[in-house]
Amino acid sequence: MDDDADKLEQAADTSEISPEARTPPEGSEENAPPALTVVGIAASAGGLEATTLLVQNLSDKVPATYVIAQHMSPTHKSLLTSLISRETRLPVVELRGSVTPEPGTIYVTPPNSDVIARDGQLCLAEPFGHPATPKPSADRLFQSLADQFGERSVGIVLSGTGSDGSYGVQAIREAGGITIAQDVDSAKYDGMPASAIATGCIDLTQTPERIGQQFERILVHPRNFDDLKITAQHPTKLADLLQILLARTGVDFRGYKETTINRRIARRMAALQLETYAEYVDHCRTAQEEVDALYKDLLISVTRFFRDPLQFDQLKIQIDELVAREGGRQLRVWVTGCATGEEAYSIAILFAEALGGPKALKKRQVQIFATDIDDRALDVARRGVYPVSAAQDIPSHLLARYFDISGNELHVTRELRDVTLFSRHNIFQDPPFINLDLVSIRNLLIYFEAPLQERVLYRIHYALAPQGMLFLGTSETVGALEAHFEPFHGSEKIYAKRRTSRVANYRFPELSSGGYRQGVAEAGERPPAREGTDSEDGMFDALVKSVAPTGFIATRGGDILRIIGDISPFIELNESGPLAMNTRLLRRPLRDEVMSLIAIALKGRCQRSSRWHSFELAETNRVRFRCYPMSAQASKADNCLIAIETRHVDEALHERQGLDSDDRAYVERMEADMRSTQEALQQTVEELQTTNEELQSVNEEMQSTNEELQATNEELETSNEELQSANEELITVNEELQINSAELQAVLADLDAILTDVPFVVLAVDPALMVRRASDLAREFFKIGEIPTIGLHLSQLTIPEGFPSLSSPAAEVFNLRQPKEFTIDTAEANYRLAFSPYADGKSDLTGLTISLIDQRASTSMTKAVGQSVQDNET
Repeated sequence: MDDDADKLEQAADTSEISPEARTPPEGSEENAPPALTVVGIAASAGGLEATTLLVQNLSDKVPATYVIAQHMSPTHKSLLTSLISRETRLPVVELRGSVTPEPGTIYVTPPNSDVIARDGQLCLAEPFGHPATPKPSADRLFQSLADQFGERSVGIVLSGTGSDGSYGVQAIREAGGITIAQDVDSAKYDGMPASAIATGCIDLTQTPERIGQQFERILVHPRNFDDLKITAQHPTKLADLLQILLARTGVDFRGYKETTINRRIARRMAALQLETYAEYVDHCRTAQEEVDALYKDLLISVTRFFRDPLQFDQLKIQIDELVAREGGRQLRVWVTGCATGEEAYSIAILFAEALGGPKALKKRQVQIFATDIDDRALDVARRGVYPVSAAQDIPSHLLARYFDISGNELHVTRELRDVTLFSRHNIFQDPPFINLDLVSIRNLLIYFEAPLQERVLYRIHYALAPQGMLFLGTSETVGALEAHFEPFHGSEKIYAKRRTSRVANYRFPELSSGGYRQGVAEAGERPPAREGTDSEDGMFDALVKSVAPTGFIATRGGDILRIIGDISPFIELNESGPLAMNTRLLRRPLRDEVMSLIAIALKGRCQRSSRWHSFELAETNRVRFRCYPMSAQASKADNCLIAIETRHVDEALHERQGLDSDDRAYVERMEADMRSTQEALQQTVEELQTTNEELQSVNEEMQSTNEELQATNEELETSNEELQSANEELITVNEELQINSAELQAVLADLDAILTDVPFVVLAVDPALMVRRASDLAREFFKIGEIPTIGLHLSQLTIPEGFPSLSSPAAEVFNLRQPKEFTIDTAEANYRLAFSPYADGKSDLTGLTISLIDQRASTSMTKAVGQSVQDNET
């Protein structure tokens, strides 16, 4: 248990803080934490027990406010406040209106309400989303806590079905707060904690008891990362670790800010309970799963729809002007670091609005490339399915037009998904796209060191068309490239590529006479100047252009490293095509022949040429490729220079006319054979394409069916949650009824005892004149046996001779609502027969008592008692 406590404490030391908050203001006290931390607690089915265990173990010394968002039926009164208050020393209050959070206080969200943080207060808000979605929304609470309290926000996800809270923990993690999930083995329902853990944004997983017990240590321990200084203490070890990451993932992190890397490494060390940095590096050498975990931790795939609304308002103005200015041509957009896709879809919506609606996107051929290196995030983006709480950032008129709400899921419409292509792409390793009207790179540059920021901006400058737009994040600028970008009027973070701007001698990736240099290794710092470098590079460029005025340099795998001249006529882009610069972008049948040429040329280390093709874009032209293998001693990579040669069809005829008849016949025969082979191959390819399209159609149908089943399942889960909440309420009501029943049984026992001992005849009769109860003397007098459950009617009683019927006067008493008495004389006795009605608390008559008293016996008894008293006095 002590190890677990240490783990919690270490994790508290390494919790992430947002890039904007990394550098404290000058003169500030970093170690002086704010006075108050606000903790959101999310729970659903099975959450009452987990919440109870958590609050039972909370210390009253922690400077924190707790907000409970427990899913419950919106139509039932909640007893959660009273139930929780019995289990803790902390005051428990049901939220009403808006309150300033008080330390050491637990606030409970009432039914059919959401709770959000706004202007430093906790406020109730109208629930958002479909009526069947969970209420209150944990995602909405967590996101508002992240926005308002930053690194002093905490999100705890406890037992429950569904995925509520998984979107919000990402926001808290990005803001630098702490995220905690209940251990799935201890949860009655593991849906919510498992979904939160699957995001990769959970710092700690523990049982509710342990979370409560260690919470004070988690919060009050100083979260100061200055003492880590991993780079300064272990420069060689850090280089080794980054090399391990590069070998495993293909991503080089040497251009990332050291503070970012240090925090992630320290977080992983805490999770593994490793004491030294050297131990962690050695562990990574043998445990690939840990390298994957660190890689996942280094990626920050968090975003929202229309994040920073004011900036998107400014972008909308510029997009409207772009659409109006460019007429009917195709529009090209690149969203880098797209994460889970919300930003890409937000920009797609702005273009759709500017064009007149979602269906106009495809008609106008708007193409949006959205790229990232996080495969998990890209999978989410391609599906276009988000928690319904994500809709809170979307204006209502756009929500209805571009999204469908199904259960607790938000689905992006097909029109947006059809024009948005998601692909893995490394902004500082892979070649950029070209001729772009807009590049969005928001909240990504802040994680890079200045040299890498500059390198990325150079690439974007190259990728943009003249006057193309650059869209940056709130904390980002163009830095050293101010001469190449100018801000739009009234738009602080939207820049235009200057019309006359040209970056001199910029190449990407770097190319030298020694071969292709990966370039990423040098991202963190500029290589030292070498005498003669500029002249040698210039000579090499001149040599390349003399051999291939038009062409490209490609790797053995087909990745295009550098483009020479204009190769756009030979490239095609479509919805299913790749986004990275690769020979697969070439038009058919060019692409297959180029890959064959590269393989043959590299194997034989000799130049190879393709046949001449009649090119479909220009019927009078022919095109062929020449492939030159390149020396690659520096990078030890196999690259080829591909020269694209074109000529007029008349030149080909002139050459053929110079041949003798035998050669000409041979050439014609060979060309006929090639055409026949090409036609057969083309037919096979078309058949394969048809089969692939059919399979794709079946796959889409299966996906659609799966989505419908998922929606149905979510609806069932939501109904189950509501039933669970109602069941919890019914359990409480049942407990109260059991208490009332016990009290009633005690009263009835008292009544039975009284009726047994009373010395006269007594009957209890209901308004239907049914005898419900009788004294022992009454049973004997009227010869009553066992009274049936439904009662015994007065008319069924055995009335002694000389007595009137009891039914008529009893009915009269009920009608008049007045008591009535009779005197009955017999030879044996003088009786007083009394009918006395009685009412309930609402003054409604519920019955009457019939009493029969022998007045002679009563008088004799009174006289005897009086005589006895007199005798005693004398």
